[in-house]
Amino acid sequence: MLLHFISDLIRNPELQRQFSKDPDGTMSKANLSEAQREALHKGQLESVMKLLKTELASLEMFAVVWVKAVVQVNSATPSTGSCGNTVQLRVAGDFFTTGTFAALKLSGMDVPAVTQSVENPGGRGSVLHCTLNLPANAPIGVYDLAVVNPDGHYGILPQAFTID
Repeated sequence: MLLHFISDLIRNPELQRQFSKDPDGTMSKANLSEAQREALHKGQLESVMKLLKTELASLEMFAVVWVKAVVQVNSATPSTGSCGNTVQLRVAGDFFTTGTFAALKLSGMDVPAVTQSVENPGGRGSVLHCTLNLPANAPIGVYDLAVVNPDGHYGILPQAFTID
């Protein structure tokens, strides 16, 4: 990736020495494309910038780096459970990260879930797997589901789960 290579080259004196001795070998070792190597080797700033722009535009995570990602909760399966039971909950959405947790919410009552795993952390199409221990004395009703990332960003799926 060109952006990483340039960043490393700016900050890493050893890489600078390697690049000075063998620019082509250093760029090849970094898996730069022929166009990227040529633009850097010739010092073509416009070409390098164009290549960087193309590289950044192709990264889905570009939005996460430059714009605060909005945690989106799309669905929860299953959507019901009974008081006193344990439920394995699968929550699908976008931009759940490692360390994300979920909780059911109803009129000041929170039922926290225990996170088991997060698939595709930090990206679109994230899936949170967690366990819900539904208290025997939990109020019966329809709960909202909140998913909270460690950085405090969160998303809510209204009326996502019914405790019966």
